[in-house]
Amino acid sequence: MSLTTLYLPKMGESVIEAIVLHWCVQEGEPIVEGDILLEVATDKVDAEVPAMYSGTIRKLLVQKGEIVAIGAPIAILEAENGTIQPIETNVTEKIPSISTLTVVPTQDLSFTTTPLTVFGKHSLSMSPLVRGMVRKHHIHPEELENLVGNARDKRITKDLLLDYLKNKTRTLPAIESANLHVFQEPITPLEGDEVIQMDRVRTLIANRMVQSKKISPHVTSFMRADLTDLVDWRAQHKASFETKYGIKLTYNPLFMAAIVRALQVFPLLNAVVSNNQIIKRKHVNIGFAVALPDGNLLVPVVRKVETLPFTTLAKQIDTLIHKARSGTILADELTGASYTISNIGCFGNQMGTPIIVQPQVAILALGTIEKRPAVVHIGEEDVIAIRDEMFLSHTYDHRIIDGAVGGGFLKHLATELKLLPQHIDL
Repeated sequence: MSLTTLYLPKMGESVIEAIVLHWCVQEGEPIVEGDILLEVATDKVDAEVPAMYSGTIRKLLVQKGEIVAIGAPIAILEAENGTIQPIETNVTEKIPSISTLTVVPTQDLSFTTTPLTVFGKHSLSMSPLVRGMVRKHHIHPEELENLVGNARDKRITKDLLLDYLKNKTRTLPAIESANLHVFQEPITPLEGDEVIQMDRVRTLIANRMVQSKKISPHVTSFMRADLTDLVDWRAQHKASFETKYGIKLTYNPLFMAAIVRALQVFPLLNAVVSNNQIIKRKHVNIGFAVALPDGNLLVPVVRKVETLPFTTLAKQIDTLIHKARSGTILADELTGASYTISNIGCFGNQMGTPIIVQPQVAILALGTIEKRPAVVHIGEEDVIAIRDEMFLSHTYDHRIIDGAVGGGFLKHLATELKLLPQHIDL
């Protein structure tokens, strides 16, 4: 037998740390490869971390509630296989990745956190890890102000914060980044009111929605697109498509195929912003919102859409939707989008003003397809005809996207949707 160190595995390209939610094993407990060691939470997914080896747990190195960096030691195992590498103090080998995740829905809105400055009295210094703890535990700035007297050189340390979290009784609001008390007085519930405390995921979403509006000046353009030919084409092919490929011919791959063609004409919209740099992505990675049975949503990502044949695109979208709704989607499949779409039409909505997923620069909402009377040009005459139409709602970051680009993209997309049947090869 030999002792080896178990490390927290990778959970996605932008996930750098996780909170220990619960240990599923105890010190001295025998385990076999594949047993669940612990449950952790990140800002994207909750995950069960499986054992990579069989043996006996000799020591747990992290505790419930602790913030752990990806690749950090989490336990010491007395392994049955004597060929396993011994304990290391520095991790130089490739950190393994989790293969299957139990997902808690949240949006992929990752962006760099700025140093936290407490308004009113003090500016506090803290490490990135401590800032992460502040975000994940939703600690209000007023709570941090109360710690200043105990902080050396106005620095909030991990030990100081952990001690506070262990002993505190929270009475302040849960949303830290919105600074709600700046704009309104605390509200006292009236008799008969129902008070619902935001959970971790909802608080995270709330904070990031506010942050996105603070970061980007949002502008939304609207356009009505004629989808009559596309609707007719789908009606003609959906039965044979399902028979041949075993999946339904939905509008999702059709919309995405048109969007990627338009993004290639307007590549500035397929970009992300990092500080003062605009990074135009080489490949088009499109995130699309998937509604879940519990009312939440996930945003899976289809990568390199511009390289995919239509049937491959349709299969990938179908697979990602199934994995999202069954809770088997991987963290890597929820990250890396360069552009996002939201099909609000499935809820009967015509148009909307979607919020940009940071650090992306644009997002598109697709309305419901409805039959409407429209003026169309036939021959040399204008006539009123019934057409299948959809509203496109395009929100973009006005820091780098001007109206000519944001509006021009929408006009071009409407044309691509109208002509799409000519470009699809089944």
